[in-house]
Parts: sequence; structure tokens; C-alpha cells
Amino acid sequence: MTTPPDQSPLFELTSSGVQARAQERDGTWVVLAGSQARRDVTESFKNSVTPGYRNRRQELIEDGTLQLTANGAAYEFTRDAVFRGSTEAASVIMGRSTDGTRDWVTALPNGRRQTHGEWLAARDMPAPPPIVPPVTGQTWKPFFRELAARLLDFEDRQPELIGILRNAGIAINHDEGEPLAAIDPFTFFSLILKHTSDASALALFARVGAALGVQAPVPTDLTGVPWSNPMNAWFFAYRSTRQPEDVPTLWQLARQAVAGDLDAGTFGAALNIRKVALPKLTQGLFWLNPQQNLALNSVNVPYLKVRGVPEAGQVQTLEEYRAVLEAARNTNPDFAALSHAAWLEAQASAQGVALDGGTFPFSRFVADATEYAPDRVKGNLVLDRRYAPLLLEVMTGDWDALKPTRSPYSGREQLAVKVGLGGGVKTDGGAFARALLFADDSGFEYVPFPAGLTLEAGLPDGKGDGPRQALQAARMWDEVLAALNAPLPVGLQATLTLNTAFGPLSLLPLGPGQEKEAAGQLGQYARGQGLSRRLRVGLSLSPAQLESNNFPELLGAALSYLDALLGVLDRLMRHGEQLAAAGEVGGVIEVPGTHVSEVPPAAFVPVPGVPLNQILYGPPGTGKTYRVVDEALSVLDPAFLAAHPGSEGRAARKSRYDELAAQGQISFVTFHQSFGYEDFIEGIKPVMSGGSLSYVLQDGVFLEAVRAAGGDLAAASPAAQAVSPPTPEPTVRAGAQVWRIYIDGAAPVSQIRERSLARGEMRVGSWGGAVQDLTGQSYDGLSEQQILFRDGVRVGDLVVLATGADRMGGVGVVTGEYRFDPAEPIFATDYAHARPVRWLATGLNLGATATLGKSFSQQTIQRVAGVTPEQVLAALKLPTATEEASMPHTPGQRPHVLIIDEINRGNISKIFGELITLLESGKRAGASEALTVTLPLSRRPLAVPQSLYVIGTMNTADRSLTLLDAALRRRFVFRPVWPQPEVLPVLDIGGTALDLRKFLHVINDRIERLLGREQVIGHAYLLGLPATLGGVASAVRERILPLLEEYFFEDWSKIREVLADEDKAEELQFIHRVKSGSETRYRLNPAAFENIEAFTGVYDRVSDADFPFGA
Repeated sequence: MTTPPDQSPLFELTSSGVQARAQERDGTWVVLAGSQARRDVTESFKNSVTPGYRNRRQELIEDGTLQLTANGAAYEFTRDAVFRGSTEAASVIMGRSTDGTRDWVTALPNGRRQTHGEWLAARDMPAPPPIVPPVTGQTWKPFFRELAARLLDFEDRQPELIGILRNAGIAINHDEGEPLAAIDPFTFFSLILKHTSDASALALFARVGAALGVQAPVPTDLTGVPWSNPMNAWFFAYRSTRQPEDVPTLWQLARQAVAGDLDAGTFGAALNIRKVALPKLTQGLFWLNPQQNLALNSVNVPYLKVRGVPEAGQVQTLEEYRAVLEAARNTNPDFAALSHAAWLEAQASAQGVALDGGTFPFSRFVADATEYAPDRVKGNLVLDRRYAPLLLEVMTGDWDALKPTRSPYSGREQLAVKVGLGGGVKTDGGAFARALLFADDSGFEYVPFPAGLTLEAGLPDGKGDGPRQALQAARMWDEVLAALNAPLPVGLQATLTLNTAFGPLSLLPLGPGQEKEAAGQLGQYARGQGLSRRLRVGLSLSPAQLESNNFPELLGAALSYLDALLGVLDRLMRHGEQLAAAGEVGGVIEVPGTHVSEVPPAAFVPVPGVPLNQILYGPPGTGKTYRVVDEALSVLDPAFLAAHPGSEGRAARKSRYDELAAQGQISFVTFHQSFGYEDFIEGIKPVMSGGSLSYVLQDGVFLEAVRAAGGDLAAASPAAQAVSPPTPEPTVRAGAQVWRIYIDGAAPVSQIRERSLARGEMRVGSWGGAVQDLTGQSYDGLSEQQILFRDGVRVGDLVVLATGADRMGGVGVVTGEYRFDPAEPIFATDYAHARPVRWLATGLNLGATATLGKSFSQQTIQRVAGVTPEQVLAALKLPTATEEASMPHTPGQRPHVLIIDEINRGNISKIFGELITLLESGKRAGASEALTVTLPLSRRPLAVPQSLYVIGTMNTADRSLTLLDAALRRRFVFRPVWPQPEVLPVLDIGGTALDLRKFLHVINDRIERLLGREQVIGHAYLLGLPATLGGVASAVRERILPLLEEYFFEDWSKIREVLADEDKAEELQFIHRVKSGSETRYRLNPAAFENIEAFTGVYDRVSDADFPFGA
């Protein structure tokens, strides 16, 4: 190869066994002679790349610049070749569509690699000094170190620290209505440094230092010290979402930071605390020990990236943090000086801006906007890069509804900076919120925007009367009106705007005293059936307010107002659309001759916002069945669902779900090809009774669910009455006894026990004897245990489920007499003896001695002497018989959830029959258009109650949504469940990071491009594995690869494209392409599954900016 000039960097490209070198010369991209190019090209090169690229490759072949090598495996450049850019060159060489600014790489003097794109960015910036000399000042360092050490004495006296801060004049928010009682050293520093001006913060440090007896001189400067975010100063969440270990973890990390010995486990645990992320955590570590720690925030990370430390913003472990610190020391070993230099550069460059003494740099924004006024498209890109990070930083907080995200302004007619705060103005999923920064009063988006920062929330554009229907409920009306008129500080004014379809455009002022005017406009909106759904609320911070000392307080108040309003509007939007989709609110257009009531006249009022019929659909492995738990709880126990959010509350939610299932409030069934009407509705089934075979008409899963939901449905026949349990009595009888029973012994896991609980029963076996009906048999032929179970236990007695000699697993009320029921296979050979029970609580794990004062014997059933039902119920904090009797609990008021897994695998017409129409909410019992049908076999009348909720799951890879039964599609609300790669971990495999998030995202992106989104792969395929390379390899080889074979009908070339085998060296390819004469065959490469680079090679050529999560 020719030798490049010394003054120009040399870039290399490696792909599938070919290597090339190039450099930039006079604005062109020159590939050097001796470089190689792939012989074959991909389908994407033939069909997708710019035609000029294809023509350029053909020209080079035809003029002899590209010639086949001696072995014919690749092309070789016989002389230097000039290209218009690095991307054109990379596409020609690799024979596929690609990004040259990412694929061409050069080596820096420190051994790190830099892409062409990164080199271009660094080239256009002023050259950074190799080492920044120490800055003068830094009088804060000894003071900070001593203050941090003294704080460690207060872990058991945290209220004293809070009192010291308050006495110093620092305002501390309440902890959800309660005075804050917990604090940690990081939050202590943060509450001082939220006062983002040197004069204010230095005075506060002087006061707290004196109160704590700090001997070091009071600092006179804060050079290099990063400020905290005034809206997010705490390092922990509010008490309702704060975990018990959060604050102790922060204290433990603080001790390690002061000692200079961080622990990887503690670092990781702190990083996972809600309200703590990498920038905030490392900033706190810097405050406590600036000699050893560096803040990886929005100022320092860009500074380090252009100095050869690109991984500064990608730290996820302590090991990675230490590696960044070591690399940063090559720039400047004085981290305080480095931080100050980064801040100075950010102020002077396009990399970003920061608060100036606690105020927003609006004057500088105006100057920048004026500079780019002639080119608004470029100007919006530059302004977004410069000012959006600061807006994100000051708007990040512990919000319930707001979700600040980068959302560059795309307008071409004006300059603005935008930050998304949730949803979008064009979406239908829910309400939206955003922030817009305009330099002057010329801003306009449907309404005029003044100069300054405008915060806006509202309902998205488009048609739809769902929100108007939801406003018919008095509670929702009051909630929206209260949120609109919530008080704001003096100087802030919210305004309400509707679409011009409601009259001339106007901005209605909101707030206390404006309730009548706001109600009038909201009423006009609620009556506007068929008109635009648009509803906007905005409030602006003027230039003077942005540059005032109380900017943090004003912004905090504005965001708090918007957070509460967005939550209300989101519920209004979602509940309204779901109610309208399910028909749960009276429609706007009435059927001739009918009257639609505002509230369904049924005894049961449907849960607001939850459709009666819904289907969760998505590709395999996305967690549809997993999500069913939450959907069921949203109907049966929404308060419990809200009190146990997130992954940390999953176990509690699942336990509550199991408890409700055991109480008979949830039914579960899976559809399949042989499942039919007689299984789902009613059918004739064989039953063994008294040693002889007979046939009875039995209700199927659906009719049992109707009855459990309080539907008015008679028994199928006298024989069927014996098979189907009667509706349970809710109370304990007077003079009731307490019984203890084992179901399938003390086995920790028992299908018989779980199935019995799910059916609302207690069951016993035959004690080694013949499995026969005990009904009518004399006592002479029965054992003592059989007599007690059949006749000793009476309806209304309390029964305690024993799971060990001293363990209680549940408690319930006996609601029916003995029956012999071997119908299910699991009970056919034993455990055919049943008694109906209404289980009041299951899933318990309590000590019997501690709870009842009694331990249990080994007998299957035993009366617990000396203990009353009232004592048991009181010990378990369950309602007593009197309390139960006083509660209105008619069958029509009991919601029931029927879950149909794999609903699209069954023959819908065959299974539902004539009942498909009854599922419509408008056709259910109590509705204005209610229908009743006569069942064909039993001749019983049937109407479906409003209290029956049907939740289906559907795998889109099995059958396209468009092919689903039209009758089903019209009667169900469909909710997508797509893969969530962001829930997957980044594994450390022998010091190399394997990012499963990127792995799955890239695979799915390619599948969606080649096939469609219905065939993407769910994140569940990569969960529950050993956190090793072998575990991942096994999942890919045994679960994902067979799925790809099915998807692509064994088109291995496309599978290779999905796995990026075309771009990897041969030894790293999962699938080898082998030539056999004129045929091409494919072979699995087992060695690749043992090499981590084969997995990282799937995504390592994709830019971090292309991932929708923080990469």
C-alpha cells in the first residue's frame, strides 16, 4: 500500500475478511491502493443504496481499479481511488448499505479508536490543550473533605442534619405531606448546591460548617464544583416509592467515597435507586472526594469524548467508571481543574450551556438564535444540541406524569428549542406535554408563543369524543376543573385554548377565581360532539423570569402544576377512549327509538378506563401473559396495583393475583384447535357416580365465569347442580367451628392444592382405598376422617389450610355440602372428594402457634379446639361475620375476570357460537340494548353481566391481526405488547460487555425490515438465563435460531443478514455459507457460539445514537 502523508490521519475498515485503508484529501475520500473490497454484494446494495454507489462500484471494476485477487475471494484496489465521501467508499467496499462515518476507524495516540464521524467533530472544534494547568483558587476542597467526613457521624441522627439545613435558611420540601425525616450526605450537599450562585452557596456552606464544627477555612470560591438540579436535589424518591434500602445504601456509598474505596456492589445498588442516574451519582461522589472522583455529567462527558474518552457517557459499572477516571487523568489529573475547563469550554462552544448563577442564559440564547436566523433548519439543530441538554437537566425530577426527553424542534419557519414532556400532539395514546423556548414574540403554533419558555399540556389533535364522554362523570369533571385552576405563584398564568371549531381563538386565563369561566369553556368542550379533540393549557416564563434569581422556584412550581394536570388529562384521554371503544359510556348517536342512559342501569358500575373486552397482542416472548396479572388487578384491586408499582412490586402483584384466583374471581383457559362450544359454553359430559357411568349437561368455562360474575343463570340440570358449586355464602354461621385441613399433605408445591384453591374447594383423597362416592354410605364403611370431611364439617364453618406442622397457607368459609367429583384428570385417580369453600385468604405463610396458639397434627382433617372463627379472622385482619354481613355484596356487584390465552388459536365461531353478540357492552344485561339468548342444549335464558371482563392474549406470529375473526375484532379493544429490549441487562463476560439490549434491538430492526413487525422477537427469550456467554448462546441457538428458521422458511441468507454474518469475519459467523459445486449450502458454526465477538458483532457497527435507549 502507498504510505499516507504524515499530516493526514489514516483510517481503516475491516469487513468479512477484507481490509481497506483511506484518508481524507482536499475534501475527498481516497481509498489507498492495496485495499480490498468484497466480491459479492448484498440484496440491500442492489435494491436500497444510492444508484450512484452501485454505478461507482461498476466503474471501478470496468476500468480495472478493482480486480479480483489471485484466489478470486475478493477485489483489490490496483491504485488509489477517489470517492465523494467515506460512506460511498464503505458501501462500495462492503457491498451493502452502511454508514462510513461509523465504519472507518483511526487509532489515537493513546491507543483508543476514533470513528471518522468522531474525528470530523473533533476537527471542527478548537484543539484542546493536552493538559489543563491547575486553576487558582479551589479553596473549597479541604472544606468539602472535612464536611463530608463529619456528616458520617449523623447516620443515626438524620433529623439533626435536616434541622441544620433549615436553620441555615435552606427550604426543604415535605415528603408527601410529612416533614422530611431521612437524608444522606449526597442529598445534604445537593440541597446546598441547588442554590446555583457562588455568593448564596458559599454563605450556606459557612453556616452549616459552623454548625457542624468544621475546622477547615470557609471556602471563598467554588471553581470546578458542579451545581445540583434544583428540581431534583434529593438522591432518593418520595416515601411512597422509596425503598427501605435506598437511604442506607447511600450512607454506605458515602463512607466508601470518603475513604476512597468504592465497592462495586454498593455502586451498582446506588445507581439503581429511583431519582439517581450516572451523572447525579458521580457528581455526588465528586463533592465528597474530588481527588478520586469525577462527575460524568452533561458538561464533562462531551469534553472527555473529544479527548479520546468516548465511553465516558456509557458507564454502567464501577469497573467502567474506574477505567474512565484513569483515562481522564491523562487529560488532567486534577479533576476539579478538568471540571472547570470543561465548563469554560461548554460556555464558549456549541457543546452546551449551563445555568449562570442559578439563572437561565436566555440572553445568550437570543444572540445564538439571531445568528442562525438566515438558516432556520441548521439553527434548530444547533440550538437543540446547545440548549436542550440544559432544559432536560433542570426539568428532570420525581414527577408522576412528566417524562422529559430530547425532542428536537422540526419547524422550518421559526427557531425554537423543544423538550418533550410526555406523549405527542399527533398521537392517540394519551395526553401530551412539552416545553418550547422562543427567542422573541414571533413564535406561533396554532396560538402565539411569547418570548421565553412556554410549558404546554393538552389532548392530542384529531377527532374523537372519548374525553367528552368521560367528562360526563361528575368525579372526572371535578378533577379536571380542579387541575386547570390549581394555584400558581404570582407572575405565572396558565391559559386554556380550544379549537377554532368552538369559536374564535382565545386564551382563557385559569386559576383561583376563574372556576366559573373555566367551567363554561369546559362545558362547551364537553358538548362538542363530533368536533376536534384538541384542548391545550399553556403557561410561560418570561425572559425576565428566566434570568431572575428565583427561576428555579418558578420553574419548579410550573412543572408541578403541569405534572398534576398531565396526569389528569392522561386519565381523561385514556379512560374516555377506552370507554368509547368498549361502549361503556352512552354513545353520541342514539339508536332510533331508544334512550341511552348516562350511567348503565345495571347494579354493577364498570371500572372506569378498563374495557370489558380486550386482547393483548404482539410477537412471541413480549410478556402478554405476564401483563395479564396487572390487567386483572386493574379490575379486581386497582388500589393494590397502584400501591405496588414497577418490577419491585411484581411479586406482591402476582401473589395478590393468585389469591384472587383462589377466591374464584379469575378464570383462566387456553384456546386450541380442538377446543369447542361444549368446553366453553355447555356440553354433555360423562360422569362416574356410584360405580356407574352417566352423562350430564355441564356448564363450560364461560358460563361458570358468568355465574361467578353474578349473572342470572340457572343450573343446567339437577345432575349438573351436583357438579357445579352453588354460589357461596359469604358469612361464617353462628356457633361455627374451626377446622384444619391438609390438601395433598405438606408438599411445598402441589398442583392438586393449587387447582383446588383455584376452583374454590377443599379436597381429600381416598386414604389408599377405592376411589368411590361417599354419598349415602353408612358410617360402618367409612373411616373417621371420611366421616369428618363428609358430615362433621358443616356449611358456614371456618377452615384453615395447613402447609406444615406449624404453617398456615390460607383460610376460608365452607359454602357447600360434600360431592364426589372426579371429572378433571388431576382428580380422577384420587382427591375426588370435594367441599366448596370460599377462600378468604391464600398464599399465606404464617406460624400456626403464633397466630392461633395451636400447632397442627399430621391428620388430614382436624377440629381446632379452643379457637373461634372470630379469633382467627381478627388475627389475620380479615372481616368478621358481622362485618361481612353488613357489606353490600350481591352477586351482581362482584367483578370477575375471564382470561383467554392464545385466543386466536381457537375457532372463534365454533367456540363462541351465538354468544359472540352478547359480549358487546351495549348488549349486556342492564344496557339499553341488552339481549338475552336461549342456550340450545339446556334451553336456559342467558344474558352476560356488566361485571364480566374478558382478557385475551394473541401471538401475532401465529396469525396476523388482519386475519382474525371480524366479529371478534369488532367487539374487543386491541392493545399491542411489543418487545422491550431496555429491560435486558448488559453482561460482563470476561471483561467484555455483551449488551443484550442492543443485540435484541438490532435483530428486531432487521426482522421488521425484512418481514414486518409481527415477527419480531420478544425480550422474554433472553430473560431467565444464566448470566454467562453459554446461557446466551444456548438461548440464541435453541430458541431464537429455530424461530428465525420458521420465520424465513429456512432462507438462510436472510438469517445471516439478521445476525450480521455478512459483516463478520468467517470465524465469527453463526451460519457459514459453503459452496458445493453450483449449489450454496449453509452450516451452523458451533465455534461462533463460544466467541463473544460473534454476539457483539451483531450490533457493534450500529451507532449508539440509533438506539432508543441510553446506550
